[in-house]
This record gives sequence, structure tokens and C-alpha cells, in this order.
Amino acid sequence: MRKLFSTTRRRIAVVGSVIVLALAGGGLAFAYFTASGSGTGSATVGSTGTWGVTAGSPSGTIYPGSGASTIIFSVQNTGTGDQQYSSAVATVNSSGGDITVNGSPVSGCMASWFSPSVTSDPGLGKNVAGSATVMVTVQVTMPADSADNQNACQGKSPDVTLTVG
Repeated sequence: MRKLFSTTRRRIAVVGSVIVLALAGGGLAFAYFTASGSGTGSATVGSTGTWGVTAGSPSGTIYPGSGASTIIFSVQNTGTGDQQYSSAVATVNSSGGDITVNGSPVSGCMASWFSPSVTSDPGLGKNVAGSATVMVTVQVTMPADSADNQNACQGKSPDVTLTVG
């Protein structure tokens, strides 16, 4: 039995030595050099798109001193990235001081008699994602502060422009 025991010890010692030498030798096999390098690439920055502004049908009727006509404008970011606009201004279009209807002037109906205002604009000063649309509400009134005869404006639908920028 003694002989068997010492043979087993020798085998364990030999196998252990082989493992230690293999690990030590393997560790030495991972020698390497270091170096450095660099390269230059470029990034592409997009550009702004224009704003697509489309007027919906007006609702409501204007009279001197009362009533309002409301127009809902669709403002679409036609670009592919987020962008903002910091102003939204509504104007009654004019030619020589007279309002225009479908681009033609209406003699005697002054654009200054109308007060357009942006009453709701959820996109103003906010990021609008590429191809997204916001709805902007514009109201047009005709204040009663004019002492002029405004009959030339009866039944007319003045052109209104919304400009965002």
C-alpha cells in the first residue's frame, strides 16, 4: 500500500508541475508592443428647413366693434431635424392701404381697420420635430375706434398671412 500511495503522490506532483510550467510559459507568450495613431473624420450638420404654413377655413363673422373671425393655421416643420421659431405674426394683407381678397385690392376697405392677433401657438419657442405640425390660432377683429364709413368692407374676406420665424 505504501508503494501505491507514493506513486499517487508522484503523479500529483508531476501533473501539478506540468500545469504550473504551462501557465508560466503561457503567460510569457503574451508579450506585445504598444504604439499610438490617429485619424480624422468629419461630422455632418444638417440645415434648417422652411416652415410650411397653411391656412384653414375661417369661422366667425367680423363687424365693426364686435365679432371675430378665427383661422387655424397648420405650421409644419419641413426639415428633418428639430427646429424652433421665435415669432409668429399675423397680418391683414394690403395693397395701397386697402385690404386684399384673393390677392386683389378692395378699394375703400382699409387694412388698418382690422386687428389680427395670434391667440394660441403651442409651437412658439419650442422644439418642433422634423415633419411635425402644430396648429396656430389667429383671430381677426374690427375694432370700433374708426369714425370712418366702413361699408366697403361688407361681405369681404380679407387675406390674412401668418409669418413664423
